[in-house]
Amino acid sequence: GDSWQALPLRGYTRIFENMVLTDSNIEIRLNCDFFEAQRHGTLPEYGFLIYTGPIDAYFAAQGMPRLEYRSIRFENEFVPEPEGGFFQEAMVVNYPAPDEAFTRIVEYKHLPNQPRAVLEGKVPGTLIAREYSMADGDPYYPVPNEENRKLYERYRALAADEDSSKICFVGRLASYKYFNMDQAILNALETFDSLKEKGKLRPKRQQEFDSLKENGKLGPKRQREDFRPGDGPK
Repeated sequence: GDSWQALPLRGYTRIFENMVLTDSNIEIRLNCDFFEAQRHGTLPEYGFLIYTGPIDAYFAAQGMPRLEYRSIRFENEFVPEPEGGFFQEAMVVNYPAPDEAFTRIVEYKHLPNQPRAVLEGKVPGTLIAREYSMADGDPYYPVPNEENRKLYERYRALAADEDSSKICFVGRLASYKYFNMDQAILNALETFDSLKEKGKLRPKRQQEFDSLKENGKLGPKRQREDFRPGDGPK
């Protein structure tokens, strides 16, 4: 495991609120299907596409087999009076035994940055979530067997043949690799730096960016293989 674990002080929600809700250049569309909008010609105009969805979905028209993904079903339960104030000793407890229907239990009361009374177990009641592994549903994890690895390499070759001045593929689903949150954020930041270096994005503060580049403060860009396995299925 990692030597250190952390969460943003005000959570990931606040990070994204600060990034997207305060910028008038960003438009958010909910409950939209990218490919349906693409078929109907209702996508907004764009000069460069950063694609973070499943890579096999992007190339569905090629008629290749689909990659396998594992999904999760969450079953929430409120426990009104757990012994000692908590249901379990840690936020996440894994259940890898084959005779268990769920893979782990998450208890949100253990999350940091909560009121001290909660952290000290003085608040009655706790919310837990059991996670059940599913073959169908929203894609969460790749299924890293040899067949899928070989198939992904075929999709990766298709992505490499796309016009790199118009699109890049980023993130867990587009890379068919499970990233931990720190790895996912690093992957996004380094991809952004790389696109700026290549002139595909116009930085708001060009002078500041040039200074960072000259002083070597934009670190080397890692490829998919350079990231160690995440904490998802290996």
